[in-house]
Amino acid sequence: MRRLKVIIKQILFYLLSGSKGYADLKILSGQAKGVKLRIDIRKEGSYYLGIYDKWIFDRINFKDFIKPGMVMWDCGAYIGYYTAVFRKCIGEIGQIYVFEASTKNYNAVKVIPKLNNWENVTIVNCALGPEDTILKFADNLGGSNGPVGLSKTYDAALDVIEVACYGVDELVDTQKIAAPDFIKFDLESAEVFALHNGDKVFGQKRPILLLELHGEEAFQAAGSFLSKYNYRAAYVGHFPKPDKWFYNLFDLEQLGFIPHMIMCLPN
Repeated sequence: MRRLKVIIKQILFYLLSGSKGYADLKILSGQAKGVKLRIDIRKEGSYYLGIYDKWIFDRINFKDFIKPGMVMWDCGAYIGYYTAVFRKCIGEIGQIYVFEASTKNYNAVKVIPKLNNWENVTIVNCALGPEDTILKFADNLGGSNGPVGLSKTYDAALDVIEVACYGVDELVDTQKIAAPDFIKFDLESAEVFALHNGDKVFGQKRPILLLELHGEEAFQAAGSFLSKYNYRAAYVGHFPKPDKWFYNLFDLEQLGFIPHMIMCLPN
């Protein structure tokens, strides 16, 4: 079976990819069906087929949380799969800001507004995490690209670049980004910072957060975030009808493991 999958990928790559290995392809199924993304079929076939993160999309209908007119932040977008889902939810009204620090990933995701004739999607080449800093960032690991020198460690040899990094409130106050109604954080450990430099955004705007957790420090930061800003969270694996909500670190620890992703809602 594995051999067959490899052969299928090679055939698709030969038929679909351009001279640099990428092709602009419509997603075939799922909540992002019909959206065009720039895809390297050798590594990103699950995006093309519409089965990437299927276990999450089978549990959460994002239209239950995201409504037309909302302001969305997709932080750590990679090639923009979640952006595609969010844009289908908000339609022509509202706004999506897409943040991608990796130069290689940014070059793939920056084309999707033009590919899809989206006028309300803005792509920003920066990182979220520590405020007002220049961050060292891995640039050769695809969807695992992330900050170097924070809590995450890497086994592979790294191509390291430097990128501008901002805090949550800083993006609104100094970069003039509209405050969000919904945020997706996939920050590869920088969530430790981003969860605690948004007093205005989290305290006043109170967006919903879809939060991916990378390691023990991020888990601890998420627990502190819930208490500090009066949020509740549920493990994505417990959707669509979670029977347990977490209000602080102690509650989260009762899970007995670090969840891959949680949904955080204001109380």
